[in-house]
Amino acid sequence: MNLKSLAAALLVGVSSTAAMAADLPSRSRGAPAPIIAQAPIFTWTGLYVGLQAGYAWDRVSLDNTFAAFPLNAKRDGFVGGAHIGYLYQTGPAVLGLEGDVEGTTIKNSGLRASLRGRLGFAADRALFYVTGGGALANQNYSLVSPFAPAFTTNASATKLGWTVGAGVEYAFAPNWSARVEYRYSDFGKLNVANFVAPTSISRRENAVRVGVSYHFGGYAAPVVAKY
Repeated sequence: MNLKSLAAALLVGVSSTAAMAADLPSRSRGAPAPIIAQAPIFTWTGLYVGLQAGYAWDRVSLDNTFAAFPLNAKRDGFVGGAHIGYLYQTGPAVLGLEGDVEGTTIKNSGLRASLRGRLGFAADRALFYVTGGGALANQNYSLVSPFAPAFTTNASATKLGWTVGAGVEYAFAPNWSARVEYRYSDFGKLNVANFVAPTSISRRENAVRVGVSYHFGGYAAPVVAKY
């Protein structure tokens, strides 16, 4: 074999080796990184509506110039109604606003309503919170004079007061939660001028409620991670 033939054979071998190397996968690229979608994260953020019911007991105090001490009457009964609200969660802190309307079986008590703020601490699906705000209640009374039983005065008014309380709520399903809550309410004083003497009637109430809510939300967008 002459020199020209040997050089040609070497060139062909080098070209073949380079072509084979070009066909091999590049080690620098590597395999595509897997994409893993984690489970959606539960959040309390969103609008919600629901129903609540419970038991309430109150104290009605009557004070006038003829009574050496205020006259107190204790009453109790069931309460129930509906609520609507919105919550916003940032970290474990939860802020919100809720309004409710209720009826009651307590004698001479009409509809009541409240508009309250909510501040809570979320531990995943559990929410521990305090609440407080304004409260309205319709009050109806019949006052009978102890000196003249035939003399009766009817007093009725819707009074603005305040309410505070605390509770715990748990999300038992993706869009559903249940709660138990205690609230104390003071519905202010009702002044009656056309009785035998100027009279003021005050009403304070304790109540324990349970409720269920449907949340228009419940989960944040899933987190997508690349590894």
